[in-house]
Amino acid sequence: MFVTSGATCLPKRTIPDFQPSPLFQADPSVEQLAEVFNRSRNIQSLQSNSVTVNVNKERTINANLTWAREKRFRMNATIAGGIAGVDIGSNDEGFWMAIRQGLAKSMYFARHAEFDAQPNRPILPVSPVWLIQALGVCDMPYLPTQPPIKRPDGMLEISTIEPSPIGDYTRTLVVDPKYGFSREIRLRDPTGIEVAKAFQSKHEYYASVQTSLPRSVKVQLFATGGNLLEIEISIAAYVVNGLAPEDQTQFTFPNTNGYQLENLAQLTSAGQPSVVPQQVAPPQNNYPQASYRGVAWESR
Repeated sequence: MFVTSGATCLPKRTIPDFQPSPLFQADPSVEQLAEVFNRSRNIQSLQSNSVTVNVNKERTINANLTWAREKRFRMNATIAGGIAGVDIGSNDEGFWMAIRQGLAKSMYFARHAEFDAQPNRPILPVSPVWLIQALGVCDMPYLPTQPPIKRPDGMLEISTIEPSPIGDYTRTLVVDPKYGFSREIRLRDPTGIEVAKAFQSKHEYYASVQTSLPRSVKVQLFATGGNLLEIEISIAAYVVNGLAPEDQTQFTFPNTNGYQLENLAQLTSAGQPSVVPQQVAPPQNNYPQASYRGVAWESR
């Protein structure tokens, strides 16, 4: 019957298990929404080899994505036989963003503690770990100080505080009152300036962790000085809590040979190195050490 009907492809079928079900018949309370968001704590790891990434609307490339609690993250996208690509990663100590374009190779990195204490961020306003919140793993450790605000479009806005070494950030969630998942996340720094935003859509429900995750995410990062980095991420499907022990090796700091290194914790608001000079390339697979006059040091 399929052949004789003249159709050229099978119709796309949805999987009922992955379709989110309504959770609320009326607008939920803060406590009810917190319970739903905190279900994401059941997610210990995420993996997908069916990811597409588009940076600054230039070119869509295929990528692999892996995350494991708390700060272990890797998203590697390569095109043109490895001549160009983006490698964004993080481990418990620090993070990196490596960019290859022909012979030009740049790597930005920082230790988490040093970056979190840096008020001026001309390249990246947040660490790559924030992308996990944008991808839907977003709990609510602090309850809002006021009830949700009803928007004209029917969505609810909830604002919570995120403490940091340089002051309190404000995170605002735009929540679907029927399904209980977020459709937008906004982050403001202690001065009230918006530094990150994510738009989420095409949610799918993962029954094993009782959480809906978006398959399409548009991230906007606003660095000091108004520089905008826009990343569009599409995920066909996830493997939830399936990370094998041997997969942990991918969170090791990558080889820096041939890369121009920039420590994001040592840049001024103008994007120039601070008093501490740029360090030499570190040994392979070792995290770059902060240095003064070429001598590595750990203390302030």
